[in-house]
Amino acid sequence: MLGTPRIHLETVASTNREARDRIRTGAPEGTLITAEHQTEGRGRFDRRWEDAAGQSLLASYILYPVRGAEEWGGLPLLAGLAVKRAAETFLNADVLLKWPNDVLVAGKKLCGILVESGRLGDRGWVVVGIGVNVRQREFTGSYRTPPTSLLLESGRPVDVDEVQSAVTRELSTLYGLWTDKGNAWLCPEWTRCAGMFPADIVLEDETGKRQLRAVDLGRDGSLIVENEHGERTSVFAGDVSILSANEENNA
Repeated sequence: MLGTPRIHLETVASTNREARDRIRTGAPEGTLITAEHQTEGRGRFDRRWEDAAGQSLLASYILYPVRGAEEWGGLPLLAGLAVKRAAETFLNADVLLKWPNDVLVAGKKLCGILVESGRLGDRGWVVVGIGVNVRQREFTGSYRTPPTSLLLESGRPVDVDEVQSAVTRELSTLYGLWTDKGNAWLCPEWTRCAGMFPADIVLEDETGKRQLRAVDLGRDGSLIVENEHGERTSVFAGDVSILSANEENNA
């Protein structure tokens, strides 16, 4: 099971950075790094991840996947699916997934996920970083997607360690299934739980913003999109906003 050993720190630059350092000193698969507070937390595209001490689950898991690197694109999806399942044990609300790794409750973002990978010698490694908003009552600053927390959505206090246990349990189960069956199992399961196909979207990446239609998930974890001419392409990175009916009409 993932989560053993667990190394808990009061303050750290980032749990992902700490996990990468531990890999270089031989940390075993399943090692879990958690912290009360991060001073340099970040998300995708190097965006900062802000937290107040003790209010979030800040966790990074060390993996040494035996499946080929061509399937590692499924691991961000796997992490999002694990958080969705864990969150549903605390909430009486629909928890939805949005590509590539957003976990949403009533259109608001519950967590951030950052998956990093590399090689050390002849062994490939993956660090799965997960930050879940647990006890926040309010958020300051500006956000691409409005944030929320388990406390706000459930209306009751939630213990961070209980959330960690739930996420670890779900991630362990799903990682075991992925190790046995790969993306051929994961991608259909993620698609079933996401509820975002088909959908009109705005995709923002290094080329700018484009309005497209999300039609499917590739077996490599990519998003399959269709332009106005019906031409399909696979997208491997970018930010996705799902358009409402009014936004579609005004686009």
